This record gives sequence, structure tokens and C-alpha cells, in this order.
Amino acid sequence: MRFVSALFVASLAFGTLSTVPASANICSFPCFDGAEAQSGGGGGSSAVAVAKRYLGTNPTRRSRRWCAEFMNMVERKLGRPGTGSAMAKSFANYGRRVSSPRPGDIAVLTRKGGGHVGYVMSVQGNKVKLISGNHGRKVGIGTYPRSRVIAFVRP
Repeated sequence: MRFVSALFVASLAFGTLSTVPASANICSFPCFDGAEAQSGGGGGSSAVAVAKRYLGTNPTRRSRRWCAEFMNMVERKLGRPGTGSAMAKSFANYGRRVSSPRPGDIAVLTRKGGGHVGYVMSVQGNKVKLISGNHGRKVGIGTYPRSRVIAFVRP
């Protein structure tokens, strides 16, 4: 069973989730420590750089379906709220949709039985290179057909 703080539950119940500061530790894996936001992070290349710190690991400690949790963790480290959802497709409504993605934008993809989400590293023709959580059960880099992309969003 996953631990959820009383502050988080109360925020959901009263519709005040947006008033919870990004520095609040409401997750069960490494959270926002302020360093990235204070050092001027938050841009697209910063998102990829923060995600790369976790290559080859599983910082969420979950055994399955954790790509969205990884994205939320990175977003919080950048001082942004994330979606707060463990559903990859929740990121399709996060930020502003874009048609010409740049590094650090978010790509939401279809997947049999659900979705997948990661940070865009590059787009070449009909291929999208992402860094994402739960890529082979770890944070990894993969190339996907652009036809699988549901949305590109800019946080």
C-alpha cells in the first residue's frame, strides 16, 4: 500500500492542490529539493539533464507502470507541479500542446493496455527519441514511431 500524506489528501478533498508548494514532500520517492529551480533550471534542456541523472535506475522503486511517476518526480525537481497522476496519458493535458516539439517537451504515447510518457530528446523524421521511466524497467532512452504520439506538450 502506498503512503499518501494527509496534506495531499486534504488538498484533493478541498480542491486546493494547486496551493501546495512544490517543495512539499508528498511523494514516496526522491522529491523536490529546490536545487534545480534555484539554479535557474526549468527549461527543456534542464528537464532532459535532470532525467539523465537517473539513467539505468528506478528512482520510484515501483515494479510496473511508473513512467508518469518518474515524470512527476522530475517536474517537481524543476519546480513545476506535474500532474500528480500515475497515468501516463494525464500528461496530454499538462502544459501547452505543441506541434513542433523541442528537447525537454513531453511526449505522450499510446501503448497496448495504456500509455507511455517521456521527455523529447530529438525528433528526426517519423522517429521520436525520448528519455523516460520504465523503459526496460529503468530510466532509459528509446526511439519510438511518431505515429504513437498522442500529444506533445510544453510544460
